[in-house]
Formats: sequence, C-alpha cells, structure tokens
Amino acid sequence: MKFSKSSKVSHPAQKVLDLMINRMDEIVPFLPNVESIELRAREELGDGRIRIVRYWQGAASNVPSALRPFVSREAMGWIDTALWKPDEYRVDWQMSTTMSAFYECSGTNYFEPYPGDEDAATRVRVGGDLVIHADKLPGIPTFLGSRLAPQVEKFVVALLTPNMEDLAKGLQAYFDEHAG
Repeated sequence: MKFSKSSKVSHPAQKVLDLMINRMDEIVPFLPNVESIELRAREELGDGRIRIVRYWQGAASNVPSALRPFVSREAMGWIDTALWKPDEYRVDWQMSTTMSAFYECSGTNYFEPYPGDEDAATRVRVGGDLVIHADKLPGIPTFLGSRLAPQVEKFVVALLTPNMEDLAKGLQAYFDEHAG
C-alpha cells in the first residue's frame, strides 16, 4: 500500500537537508513518538551520495496503553537505511526491524525548496510503500493472512501518517527554536 504526505517548513531547504543528513538526532526532542536516533554507519559514496544507517527507538507512548505490556522495547525500534542525494534534495530509504520478514517498507523523501518560496521554505514530501507478507504472519493460516493483509496495511499506514506529519512539525519547531 502506497502512502505519502507533503508539508511545508518555513525554513530554507539547504538548512533542513543539512540537519536531516548530518544532525538528525538533534530533532528527537521535537518528535513525540521517538525516544532516540543513533547513527550506526555513514559512507560517502562519490558523486555526492551518502549512505547512512540509523537506529530509531520509538517511544512506548506510541503504543495504545492496553497493548504496552505485550510490546517489547525492541519491537518499537527500527533500522533506517538511507541513500541521500543532496543535489536532488532526496533520500531513498528502507526500514527494517526484527519483524521485517512479515513486511517490506521503503520509499523516497524530498526536502526541497518550496515552490514559490524557494529561498525561505522547504517542501517535505514523504512517500513510501508498505507490503505485508501475509504468508509469513505467525500463527495465521495463509488463506486468512492474505485476506487480512490489506486491512493490516491500512491500519499500519494510518499509524504512519501522524508520524510523517510529526517529522515536518518537528523540523519546524527545531528551526523556530534555533533561529538566529
């Protein structure tokens, strides 16, 4: 299932892009559903491309209280493998977790000059694709899993959408606080 969200941040794209590539951990206090972001690897690949691997630790507050006793801290974390193309204001990403056998999630985000306000604002476009592998869901027969997969995808995308909005809001709040 494809998903996308576009938002405006009223700060220049080059500053937003620099923060996202070089100092992403600084926005954690402005992301309500994230406890930490840890750099695991960074590699300059040539022609301006940068491969970055980060571990994101989600906040327990992101899980409904009734489910918290059943969701481990590990289940709330994910690896973000990103290929940044700064000259295109673009990042191609792939998310993986300990449960990655059950789904695939990847996409492309842009942190580009906002049309009509190129020098002062950034258009944040987040997009991706989530595929649930129904045949690999534990304890669920394949025939039932294939029927449930579209509903599970819709549910997970509904959970992702507020997080996509939180990224742009977090960037806006970070730059508003650090302006000057």
